[in-house]
Amino acid sequence: MWKKSFVTLLSLNILVFVMAVLFWGSLPKKQQVQQQVQQGSASHQTATVQLAVGDAALNTFMEYALSGQKDLNPVLSYMRLTFSNQWQLQVGLNIASRVLPLEFVLIPQVQPTGNLALNVVSANMDGISAPVDVVFFIFEHLSLPTWIRINAPSHIIDLNFTNRPQQPYGIHIVSYNPTTHLLTLRISMVPKSLLQTHTP
Repeated sequence: MWKKSFVTLLSLNILVFVMAVLFWGSLPKKQQVQQQVQQGSASHQTATVQLAVGDAALNTFMEYALSGQKDLNPVLSYMRLTFSNQWQLQVGLNIASRVLPLEFVLIPQVQPTGNLALNVVSANMDGISAPVDVVFFIFEHLSLPTWIRINAPSHIIDLNFTNRPQQPYGIHIVSYNPTTHLLTLRISMVPKSLLQTHTP
């Protein structure tokens, strides 16, 4: 009797083992899955998201984005926005080994191209009121990225997002609502697999 039970149990164990081996062998290999993912990403080269954000959410995003923005890191130490009918902007400019704190009152103008023009109404340096012409004189002598243009005679800072590198994400400004204090923007993201493909 025990011999029959032993044979039955052994047969079941062998059957389970064979089924486990067959199941393991049927799973796709890691390389095959990665190729399928890359092919799927390549067919949809960018993912686009449109969202409306307040100043708190935008400041959080900018803090994250500035850490990886190599063209702005040498110039900008920090940046914070407060939305209202007119925007309040706080920035820290890296000058030599010091950080110059500046505060601006701005009137935002959303361009049809998705870019943003900031008209500087007033400025102060470290809490002391400063002539806007002096501030723009400083701006003109900074090594700013090519997508940021300084229009000193008109007291306008042009943020040309269309000329900004679109990897790993691109920015298109849609609108600003002064009533709800929400900025609507469209962000296009390049899939990670495509970035890895184009990495030299």
